[in-house]
Amino acid sequence: MTFPNVIEVAALVVAGTMVGNELAVALFVHPSISRLDDPAHSQAAKGLAHVLGAAMPFWYVLTLILNLLVVFVARVKWSTPWWLAVASAAIFAAIIIYTLIAPAPLNSRIAHWDLNALPSDWKQMRRRWDLMHAIRCVFLVAALVLLVVSLVM
Repeated sequence: MTFPNVIEVAALVVAGTMVGNELAVALFVHPSISRLDDPAHSQAAKGLAHVLGAAMPFWYVLTLILNLLVVFVARVKWSTPWWLAVASAAIFAAIIIYTLIAPAPLNSRIAHWDLNALPSDWKQMRRRWDLMHAIRCVFLVAALVLLVVSLVM
């Protein structure tokens, strides 16, 4: 296996698992915890916000770095696969910026909740985060599709 092939496989595995994780959170995990009673819901939301808030930044950055390596090492410049990889990298970069501006600050607030004195609008915070995350997931899937198509061309 050549070095560009290793980059391609790594980019696909890291991006695919990251996007899959984010989809699982949006489609299964958060809808499930939202159906719990309020104390269990708020406790689960706080725990997930803390754990995922610590892990996901590294996963997002690694995904972008590997995508950029696909662009600059594994694709022939100016080819259609190269442009698809460029578009994918641009979307992943935009998602990181969006995340820093919108969901991450709210996630940080949720991760630091005092469960004995929840903010009066804690459920609205959760719904707002879920909406921002759903928007992010749409773009994550688009970026992943572009990356995959770039790699199979």
